[in-house]
Amino acid sequence: MTEQFSAGGIVIKNANSMKVLLIKDSYGRWTWPKGHIEEGESAEDTALREISEETGLKNIRIKERVGEQEYWFTLKGEKIFKTVHIFLVESFGNEELKVQKEEIQLVEWFSPKEAIARIEYEGSREILEKGIEKFKRD
Repeated sequence: MTEQFSAGGIVIKNANSMKVLLIKDSYGRWTWPKGHIEEGESAEDTALREISEETGLKNIRIKERVGEQEYWFTLKGEKIFKTVHIFLVESFGNEELKVQKEEIQLVEWFSPKEAIARIEYEGSREILEKGIEKFKRD
């Protein structure tokens, strides 16, 4: 068994109305930006780096931790246990989105309701709803 650790963020901006950023990953599923934690890197630093790499956003900051997702998957016959640290991340300004085409298919802003309807991985909808509620309270 192998363990993997990743981090990512539920990215929200609130210019005139709240918008939630989702990416369409290489499997064709809508989710939030995330990636592997590199050696010597904190989960927070990973989340910000991955968001920036996958979406082109630079003017972002972590507001708080939302939670973790843990799951098993099999890759090339090997069973892997993965932990993903998820943060609530605020985006400022009106930066242009730039898709990291090597890893993701699309990146788009959605209303909270649309984002909740589109998110696809098991357990992700509940975490996204929790992140949106935390953002509204701040």
